[in-house]
Amino acid sequence: MNGILKVLSSAAAIAMVTTSLSIPFANAEESLSKRLEERKSFMINHLEQRDPESYEFTSKSSSFQAITAEAFYKQQIDYNQIHEYHFATNGGTFTVEALHENADDSLGPDYYIYNMDTGELVDPYDGKTFLLDRGAYYFVVMGYSEEKTNYEYTFSGTFSSEPDSVLPNLTIANPSASEVRLAKNSSPNYSVSGTSDADSLTLSLNGEQEADLTAPGTFKWDQLVLSPGYNFLTFEAMKPGGNRVTALYSVTLPGLSRIQGKDRYQVSSNVSSTLRNRGFGSGTVIITRGDLYPDAVAGGPLAATEDAPILLTNPKSLQQSVITELENIQPERAIILGGTASVSPDVEAQLKSLGIEEVERIGGKDRYVVSASIADRVAESWGESTAIIASGEAFPDALSASTIAGPSGMPILLVRKDGVPAPIENFIKNNPQIENYIIVGGTAAVSDAVGAKIKQLRPGSEVDRIGGKDRYEVSVNIAEYAIENRGMDASTLTFARGDLFPDALSGAPLANFYYSPLILTPANKMHDKVNAFLTENSNEIDNMYILGGTGAVSADVEKKLNSFIK
Repeated sequence: MNGILKVLSSAAAIAMVTTSLSIPFANAEESLSKRLEERKSFMINHLEQRDPESYEFTSKSSSFQAITAEAFYKQQIDYNQIHEYHFATNGGTFTVEALHENADDSLGPDYYIYNMDTGELVDPYDGKTFLLDRGAYYFVVMGYSEEKTNYEYTFSGTFSSEPDSVLPNLTIANPSASEVRLAKNSSPNYSVSGTSDADSLTLSLNGEQEADLTAPGTFKWDQLVLSPGYNFLTFEAMKPGGNRVTALYSVTLPGLSRIQGKDRYQVSSNVSSTLRNRGFGSGTVIITRGDLYPDAVAGGPLAATEDAPILLTNPKSLQQSVITELENIQPERAIILGGTASVSPDVEAQLKSLGIEEVERIGGKDRYVVSASIADRVAESWGESTAIIASGEAFPDALSASTIAGPSGMPILLVRKDGVPAPIENFIKNNPQIENYIIVGGTAAVSDAVGAKIKQLRPGSEVDRIGGKDRYEVSVNIAEYAIENRGMDASTLTFARGDLFPDALSGAPLANFYYSPLILTPANKMHDKVNAFLTENSNEIDNMYILGGTGAVSADVEKKLNSFIK
């Protein structure tokens, strides 16, 4: 998978959407469709970071004049650039004509019109005609091809000033390519350089602004500190009138990171912090009990749906590490998983006292009710035709299954070893769009009777199994399934101890962020199946995360894992 697309993965509507361009899906048609949606989502969130009040060219000006004109936008673009042409209008009808040869090509350039005052895209009413209100706008062009592609648009209407069709020039010398992979053990200190004729030029790393670079003229900045794995660099060049060029680069620093803490609650906070520092977050957090696993493992796909971290809590109160992370996130919304016996009303009150305006709960009398209710949310959001069936009486298989469930929008349905609980039966009956079920784990975890019951509930459905002789082999087999069938790869891998659940409970959002398989490992040795998987995929591995301290996954295992990074 190409690096820019990889680092911009995750359906996360994150602050700079550092992962919204990755396309790891099961087939080319689905991949392309999702790619277009992810790019559109990225562009919207990218533009939403703008403060219209800070620009003199917004609609707040009272000196608008009516100028009937035709703007002509002609340039070359590829997938790592965004071109933005500012214009303003008193209102009226505007028409777009695409003149380039590949105008109807799904991988050709595409355009959008963005209203700076409302923060929304404007939909055409006949495919190329727009009825615009008075305000300030951007005509945005995005590319989808790895090769430079020509575009030509005419944009006709009544402007409030002469439209500017000239973009700033921006040439990046370092990074030397849109995707750069450094040698293993390289220094994290990194320098960027280039030239531009822009009036202003900014550099961001992983969604956080790092510097105002010299502009116009030659620039160099040597104070970047890269994180292990993928790093996303954004250059934004702007002319005085508002026209912009955004250039996106990825720099991979191969390496292994351990996310640990004094307890499971601090680990969950540190996982969230790691994601937050990568630009992840939608203003929503998932809160779930940390001393039992069912609600947390069922909640993995919901966390992916909400672009939210999973923070663990004591049933009666939030731990200080979690409170501190919530203060750093400042979320607007929290979703509690489990009933009041799992997460008490006192925790709910604590969340509200921290300024979280909306606190909701997905509860129920038992884990199966909660699982079904979470699945309803996920199914409604994604409309996926496949669901995961996992044991509600043991954690490992459901945890490993979050690898494929979250990024693909598949709900995780918890069942008993030999039966399908009534809430899960009702979910299956009420969701006829789900025609495929994947049981994870061997028959000792979920018997064949469960598969037979599902077929009885949904005649004509397909029921498959991803099994293995133990939890470690199951996790590897799930990873291989994800790579072979869901478009994932082994460039980033996440590891957690397989015989205890605490550290791994909050790891699903991290793994999903990178479209990373989550692989279970023994604490003090390499499992044969894990070793074989890593050996087979060693040429692809750039980045690894270990969840938990050396008491969870030993230093010896860490050393062995690190040896597979080339």
